[in-house]
Amino acid sequence: MKKVLSMVAALLLCVGTQAQIVSSRSAIVKTEKQASSTQWFLRAGLNIMNFSGDGGEGADSNIGYNATFGYQKPLGSTGGYWGMEFGLGSRGFKVDDTKCMAHNIQYSPFTFGWKFAVADNVRIDPHVGVFASYDYTSKMKEDGESISWGDYADYMEVDYNHFDAGMNIGVGVWYDRFNLDLTYQRGFIDAFSDADGFKTSNFMIRLGIAF
Repeated sequence: MKKVLSMVAALLLCVGTQAQIVSSRSAIVKTEKQASSTQWFLRAGLNIMNFSGDGGEGADSNIGYNATFGYQKPLGSTGGYWGMEFGLGSRGFKVDDTKCMAHNIQYSPFTFGWKFAVADNVRIDPHVGVFASYDYTSKMKEDGESISWGDYADYMEVDYNHFDAGMNIGVGVWYDRFNLDLTYQRGFIDAFSDADGFKTSNFMIRLGIAF
């Protein structure tokens, strides 16, 4: 009887030990998956700047830049995700020989997208989100002379809005960790108070890398 009880106790001990090992392995695997679920990335590239609306008639495109740092978190396992971005950018336009550019800080509190595979390691990434920006410096330049947008606004007796907010909509292509992204950025706030329909209209072509 003692031998039977000893065998039962030993069997229960083995089962309990094995269960702990399996549980520990599961926890490790789960932790690894959680740690790698967030994808961080850097993007930078060309920004074709202009302003749209009635106030932007006659304005031509000017060349600027955009560079952001952000992350994406999966929404389930279907390829959907949401993310945030923070970076530096520009907005502006050109009229005849006058080139205008403002440099700003940009923040995108949320972006929603969906990555779907089209080939090995190749995914298409349509996405839409919102942004807010603040111009920290600006310049209007012609024939070697320049003034700030604020000074121009004072001269014209209008208000210059440093702050802007609007929508980003675009599509990207991922090859493994590398990304080509095309995004249209549209502001909802007029840059100058009396220029009705003078809103940010940027088209960004950027390259990125995830890590």
